Amino acid sequence: MVLIGYQFVSYHWVSIILTILIVTLILHVWHHHSVVGARLFLFTLLLAEFWIIAQGMEMSALGLSTKIVWANIQYIPVMLMPLTYLYLTLHYINHENWLKQRWLPVLLLIIPIAMNILVWTNSELIRQNVYLNLSGAFPTIGKTYGPFFWVFAAYNYLITIITMINLVNGLKEKNYLYRRQLFFLFIAILLPVIANLLHVSGLSPFATDITPVCFGVSALIIFGGIFTYRLFDIVPIARSIIIQEMKTGMIVLDNQGRILDLNPAATKMLRITSPQPIGLEIANELSGIPELISIFNEGKDNVREISCKHDGTQFCYETSLIRITNADNNSIGWLLQIYDITERKVAEEIIKHMAFHDALTGLPNRSYFQVLFTEEMAHSRMRGDMLTVAFLDLDNFKHINDTYGHDFGDRVLCKVADKLKGVLRDSDTIARIGGDEFAILLPHVENDDVINLIGKKILSIFEKDFNIDGKSLEIKASIGFGVAPRDGENIDVLLKKADQAMYSVKRNVKDKYYIYQDEDICS
Repeated sequence: MVLIGYQFVSYHWVSIILTILIVTLILHVWHHHSVVGARLFLFTLLLAEFWIIAQGMEMSALGLSTKIVWANIQYIPVMLMPLTYLYLTLHYINHENWLKQRWLPVLLLIIPIAMNILVWTNSELIRQNVYLNLSGAFPTIGKTYGPFFWVFAAYNYLITIITMINLVNGLKEKNYLYRRQLFFLFIAILLPVIANLLHVSGLSPFATDITPVCFGVSALIIFGGIFTYRLFDIVPIARSIIIQEMKTGMIVLDNQGRILDLNPAATKMLRITSPQPIGLEIANELSGIPELISIFNEGKDNVREISCKHDGTQFCYETSLIRITNADNNSIGWLLQIYDITERKVAEEIIKHMAFHDALTGLPNRSYFQVLFTEEMAHSRMRGDMLTVAFLDLDNFKHINDTYGHDFGDRVLCKVADKLKGVLRDSDTIARIGGDEFAILLPHVENDDVINLIGKKILSIFEKDFNIDGKSLEIKASIGFGVAPRDGENIDVLLKKADQAMYSVKRNVKDKYYIYQDEDICS
């Protein structure tokens, strides 16, 4: 088929097929244009398509002058595509230091611009002895290369070599997912380079330059990489987010829960032992922290505190899971941030303990005793049994302070507290509610006979002298009991009645116990 000045040749079928495939890929990349590096790849695809079309027009043209026009036009993508591949690679492996240099693109464009000017103004420097070659299936441009052509060719190959070196270095640093993604890019760039070398050296078996076709095939290779290894799902976004020196642990995951990147802080916090965790599933790599796996499986943004034990030490972390989306609000992965809050939690526990416990003995204080009473009273109502409160006061403790000093008196109180804890049940709670006064919460008490046994058991610790700082000291105590619900269900009421029972002991015979009765009779 012949149009005015042009004809259709069989080679055009290859161009048409490649055009359809590249346009399809252009549409796909455009859909993901917000991803790091996608715009550069899109520009590269447009240049490849432009080259294929221009070459097709060159082969179609019947006249030599028309062919030369289309051949000159092809130098635009010829000189620019190595640069776009270089920048695509720098973006992909995050060479931010180079990408931030504003002078670099200006410097790199000097030779491509010079080439495209010379090919129109002093073409003999680029191609010489030009003629129409009619020996093949269709007319082609016969020529020899001019001196400046080799300068420009050397420049293009130099840029390509730099690109390949960067990709090879990336292959060494990455594992699984990234290595396969980088491998696809490596092959995609290597293929047209080989084709061009064969053409320029005259070793190609084809009459025409098949480099544009190879760029089309490269696009197909990258297309395969997109669907097989999600090449443009998350171009290493991790390195543009994760700062290596941050104390906050950060992990980038894909939608399937595979680790795309992480920083050293995350590796240290979560005790990740795999030398190359990239590409591994978080469910397998962090199976020892099921709370973390559960957070990811919920599939929504959330902030939660988790705890885990490493080498016998308990650690607390605050985790923040954030969905990563593109410009179209489609999910492309997750960012997991981990903050070590162990010191803060320990400090909070210390403050909480100080607020609810006696600083001297470490026992619950009066405020906390009231909280515990409220909880136990609710359980007692549900069970339908009695809850007993004991009020214990040391006899003649003022004499101990006056005789031996307050520091010695403090050690006496600590000793009494330890002995009381030793004779009480695990379910019982003892608190220091003032000076030498202690309150005891006794759940699951069936009747007064059990209270009598408890009273005798408590008084038994005062039967022998206390040995403190080498001094043998006789210490006695008086105890009063109040019983809920018989004597009331309010902590203040019960403590008051237990206190009254205890003072009945003080007034009569010390070192005894009373169970509160309205008649205030000794048990």
